[in-house]
Amino acid sequence: MEIILAVLLTLTITTSFFIIRNLLTKNETLEDFISKQSEAINECDRRLKEVDRKNVFYADDEIGWFFKEVKKIQEALNEFTLN
Repeated sequence: MEIILAVLLTLTITTSFFIIRNLLTKNETLEDFISKQSEAINECDRRLKEVDRKNVFYADDEIGWFFKEVKKIQEALNEFTLN
């Protein structure tokens, strides 16, 4: 009886170790992905501000509406960056 219990406990601990290790690896991969996405969003925001630093596009009637929509999209994306 004690031998069976020891074997079951060993199998449970070994299985748990591999499950936890697999989940940790997946978590680290997702953290790297989120970090890269955050960097890309920040870079996009920086470039968007650089392009219109003199408000030329924003004030232009023909392209102004489009630029305003791009800025709205960028503001929505900025909510997903890491602080």
